[in-house]
Amino acid sequence: DEDDWRILVFSHAPIMGSQLRVLQNVHVTNGCAWLNHCSPDSRRTFFEVVKESPQIKMWCSGHFHLSHDFEDSLSRVNQCTFMQVGVIGPRSTRDHTRQTRIVRGNSRSLEIYTVNHHKRDENDNAELRLDATMDLREGTIEYVLDNEDYDQANWFSAHIPEEEDGCYLPTPDGKVACCESLDKVCWWHMNDGKVLGVHENQIVEYDEKTLSPLGIVVTKKELKNREVLVVDNSKALVLIDPMTEDMEVVHPNEDGSYWRKYQRNKQIRQEEKAREAAAKLWLERKQVSEDIQK
Repeated sequence: DEDDWRILVFSHAPIMGSQLRVLQNVHVTNGCAWLNHCSPDSRRTFFEVVKESPQIKMWCSGHFHLSHDFEDSLSRVNQCTFMQVGVIGPRSTRDHTRQTRIVRGNSRSLEIYTVNHHKRDENDNAELRLDATMDLREGTIEYVLDNEDYDQANWFSAHIPEEEDGCYLPTPDGKVACCESLDKVCWWHMNDGKVLGVHENQIVEYDEKTLSPLGIVVTKKELKNREVLVVDNSKALVLIDPMTEDMEVVHPNEDGSYWRKYQRNKQIRQEEKAREAAAKLWLERKQVSEDIQK
């Protein structure tokens, strides 16, 4: 800020800690919501850079294929405004809207607009909607939230815990959720510092520092008709069927995390495919060489 820089960052996926709306049953389940989601040593790096760099005023990302018609398609963390960017193509949208962003401004302020490609006037011009105005000098943002397009309930987002949200269990000891209350939100710390919670009839793990959702620990199907207990000074997570009294202890993974990796890391899978293709090509060339020598 000393040199009066105003930096806008663009990336495909958002960063952990951005507080943008994320779909629990898509990107959280598959562990691909954030940049470096599956890399515990580096996934918070971008957020730390934002905190230490007041000149970063905006971070724009897509990835979720969601519209801008949610309040948390824009979020404000410290001095940075995080922006969800939608899609133009009708086949790739998740909520039937086709939108892009326009940012206009100068050294004093920035205006954030949505272009509604699915709404056109008699001259076939797309509708332009003002969503927010950023005051770069005062460091404030003013949202325009009275638009009829905003739909908060159509896509239920993953819960992001907050210290004062009234859902935190400071000293869980015994039952934290029963069969009748699995749709309620609660969250707590395990003895090892890991953050778990019940949300939308599932058990979710959250990042300890940013409280961003990391992944699903127990799915709806696995949790159905079972009670959730935290016992032994928060060292053990237990599921019990109250009808049969069958008990299951949910153990952490080898790396200490609890969330299940339903989809393997995309980069690792791509590297494996590349090695397989290289090996296949080598064998084909070797066979051709041997045939020629014969």
